[in-house]
Amino acid sequence: MNLIENLERLNFSRLEAQIYLALLDSEPMSAYQLAKKIEMSRPAIYNSLEHMLDKGMVSVIPNSTSLYTAQSPEVILEKIKTEMTEGLAVAKKELKRYREAKHEEMTLHFRGFQTVIQKAKEMVKTADREVYINLDFDITFLKEELEKLSQKGIKVLVFSFYDIKTEGIKAEYYSHCRRIEKEHIPSRLMIVVDGKEALAADGSGGEEAWKGMVSNNTLFVNMLSEHIHNDIYLLKLKKKYGKEIYEDGLFLHTDFEERRRKEK
Repeated sequence: MNLIENLERLNFSRLEAQIYLALLDSEPMSAYQLAKKIEMSRPAIYNSLEHMLDKGMVSVIPNSTSLYTAQSPEVILEKIKTEMTEGLAVAKKELKRYREAKHEEMTLHFRGFQTVIQKAKEMVKTADREVYINLDFDITFLKEELEKLSQKGIKVLVFSFYDIKTEGIKAEYYSHCRRIEKEHIPSRLMIVVDGKEALAADGSGGEEAWKGMVSNNTLFVNMLSEHIHNDIYLLKLKKKYGKEIYEDGLFLHTDFEERRRKEK
């Protein structure tokens, strides 16, 4: 019974499993002989044998009375393995396409530093192609997740204004290398995954005051992607020319610029 149940898990019907086992331990048999051995009607046996021929489970020896023989277990199991592997690959691709087509725009808001950390971990785990990160505290909380991405060959860009601890985590790091003082309060985390989902969180009021949001809104995702890229572009230009290039007449004379100057 256990063997029959196992065959059923491999896409055999119960009657097909019974027929296959009956043929496997005997000489070639006719449908009439199988019906007598299994104690099943001949029409049911004939119908099952036709399906089994189509599936490659049995072979027929044509003569005056057709005789059937079981296909070898090695051939059947390898065929089933190939079909299942191919089927899983197609199903994965089609389900992903279906989910993306049906996935509605969604924005989630949350509070608390630990919630931010868990949301970040969950997001990074889903990456298939690229991850962009901007933060002002040590990235070691993502060590396990980023190591797995590295093993998969997924590109990770990390930007920070500060000299953050990385502890050998593989990623492309871009930093202004500002020293983190004792009074420094972590206040920024931005993550973009595969250009489809983004997280932005602010903790300028302290650990319990952290607030954040995750969204797949296209504009929001693109804004954070551009922000992180632009920070890296400016850093590269600073290293190339030895100064902040936006100080050369590029200011727009806005309140935002004034606040940024005071923060420095």
